[in-house]
Amino acid sequence: MLKLIGFLIILGLATADKCSDCLAQGKHWCVTVNACGFTPCVTTITKALNCPELPDKAHAYDDSFMRNKVLITHSAAYNMDPQKCFTSKMPSMKVSKTVNVNCDRYGPKAMCFSFTAIDTVQKVIAMTFRGTEGAAQLSEEILDFFHGKKAFFDSGSVFEYFYDAFLFQWNGGLQQDLRKLKYQYPDYEIWVTGHSMGGAIASIAASYIVKIGIFTPDKIKLVTLGQPRTGDYAFATWHDATFPYSFRIVHHRDIAAHIPPMEGQDELFHHRTEVWYNNNMTIGQPYQLCAEADGLYCSNRNLDYSGEDHVWYFGINFVEWGQAGCP
Repeated sequence: MLKLIGFLIILGLATADKCSDCLAQGKHWCVTVNACGFTPCVTTITKALNCPELPDKAHAYDDSFMRNKVLITHSAAYNMDPQKCFTSKMPSMKVSKTVNVNCDRYGPKAMCFSFTAIDTVQKVIAMTFRGTEGAAQLSEEILDFFHGKKAFFDSGSVFEYFYDAFLFQWNGGLQQDLRKLKYQYPDYEIWVTGHSMGGAIASIAASYIVKIGIFTPDKIKLVTLGQPRTGDYAFATWHDATFPYSFRIVHHRDIAAHIPPMEGQDELFHHRTEVWYNNNMTIGQPYQLCAEADGLYCSNRNLDYSGEDHVWYFGINFVEWGQAGCP
């Protein structure tokens, strides 16, 4: 009898050898033993977006590319003259348009900064968004969280403050310039990047230009640093099904990656793919490609958070470095 019971248990586990199939049966996926419905289980998955999945090899993460190319675009956004960073570190990239507009619909004036750039050597268009600057803007972001979310086309909802901030910049000059660059260089890929609040805006921007048909997802590389939660579960689901190349880089205990908090089951949810550096991110340090989207894994395992880790990426305070012109 015991042998029969054991056989039936094994058979039951074998009927759903994939996490998504398992959840579709109304069961949980046990990460501890990689099996469906196994109990007791130390770590379980109950949401499909947290089923283990990594980017395909054609869209693999490259630490060197992030460190030597993408980081420069992030840093440049912290200089009102982004060309200073490019002239210093990536001279083939030329700034096309800068936008500096008030992006707060409800509170006092709060400026958002972004730029577009073109690189005819690397055959790349860049669009980058600066992060939160100053306590006043941060306070407004937090207060505006209570205004709720806005529908994002037919693909879930996104945090209202971030969506508004994007649209203010989009209508403030980004749209016209990006369309011009796309017309001039129709075959170029586009790097969409941003740090902190700028990371959330970059995520919305990349999604928006796909929705309105300016770029197809295969031409977009979306990379963010310290990105806060941006949209709900439905938005994250659409995003993951749409973008083959999307990375959220998180440094160690960066607090921004964990705000705004999840509320309820599906209120706010990160999309993939988190890349977690549980170290000081200097050259040669390891990183973890997180197979789950937003569960109790990778950086979400932290019990304490750091504001300092929010501005130190790849071994430097890249915000101050950018402000100094990337010397």
